[in-house]
Amino acid sequence: MRALIIPVLLASLGASAQQKPTAPPPPEKRVQVFGSVTDAVSGKPVYECLVEHYDLQGKRWSVTTVNSDGRYALFLPTGVPFELRVTRENGYAELDQRVEAIAPGTRTYEQPLRLSPK
Repeated sequence: MRALIIPVLLASLGASAQQKPTAPPPPEKRVQVFGSVTDAVSGKPVYECLVEHYDLQGKRWSVTTVNSDGRYALFLPTGVPFELRVTRENGYAELDQRVEAIAPGTRTYEQPLRLSPK
């Protein structure tokens, strides 16, 4: 019985060691990306939807909610391009907004998002 337990224990330790979570970049390598989500026709705020942050390979890294004023904010790494997406918002077409790399040392970056009605 003891011979069976040791290989299983070692295998489980090896599996957990391989799945280390990715640490967020240090504060000096992050930027606060913020903005408003608005209706492209009326200019009115679109609120209580989700803004998602994706890398250019399509992996989602973070998500935030839009507040009642139509504002959002995320802390993202500098130096790499990314996409902001708003999907499945009732009455609006999906939005994929590509953003070029933000220079390291930048503290804040405003990125407005305008949703087109369906």
